[in-house]
Amino acid sequence: MTRNNHSAIDDSTAQQEENEVRLETVEDKALEALKHDHPDKDCAVTVRVHNKDHDSDRNVTDHLIQTSEEWIAFSTWCEAPGETGIAIEDHGNDLQLTGVDLNQDVIANRILDEALAAIDTHEEVGRPVTPFTTLIRNVSDVTEDITTRWQEGSEYVVGERIHEGFAGWTGHIAWTAHEDEACYVEADRATTRFIDEHLNGEETNDIETTIEEILRQSLYDGIAEFRRRRTPHVDYAAKVTLTD
Repeated sequence: MTRNNHSAIDDSTAQQEENEVRLETVEDKALEALKHDHPDKDCAVTVRVHNKDHDSDRNVTDHLIQTSEEWIAFSTWCEAPGETGIAIEDHGNDLQLTGVDLNQDVIANRILDEALAAIDTHEEVGRPVTPFTTLIRNVSDVTEDITTRWQEGSEYVVGERIHEGFAGWTGHIAWTAHEDEACYVEADRATTRFIDEHLNGEETNDIETTIEEILRQSLYDGIAEFRRRRTPHVDYAAKVTLTD
């Protein structure tokens, strides 16, 4: 009896050690994590968040998973019935986001056009034009400022969707879509904050309103150009970097 008990314990220990070895590699942990989506399968990995998207052109599914230990970015595909191919893209303890770049030339050109039009309109009725000439003189700095604010808003929105498990995922870029024109919400916030911080009541209300509208419409142009380059339904996107 003693010998049989030892044998059962040895078998159990051997099985436990085998499972631990099986999950030592990142690839094994990623494949194990995929079982989380199947209620009829036991999963030895705790999955907190799973973002994924299927690329029909490559016939590959891209995944961004957060386990209890780390983030793992990887791709999977079917190799044979019942077999899954896998390629690890990145892994790490922390997730960092960098908002995608808008075309600043598009934004700056719209600011210049609208500011020149405002100067013509105000000169006709003898109203001050200095705020608009100042805007033209500093167009590069203004463009960078409002673009950066919009990017920070994008990072926040994408980060929220990632942690909810609702972000699109392409292997390096996370994105959101169908946010009920949310892409323009961050543009409105960016321009409002710019006015509050840089004008702060120094100009009349109608001039502040005009400048704010110029900046807002210019950002809208940059966003529209970004969506045409990507895909029309993408509202926000951010590059994801996983770090230790």
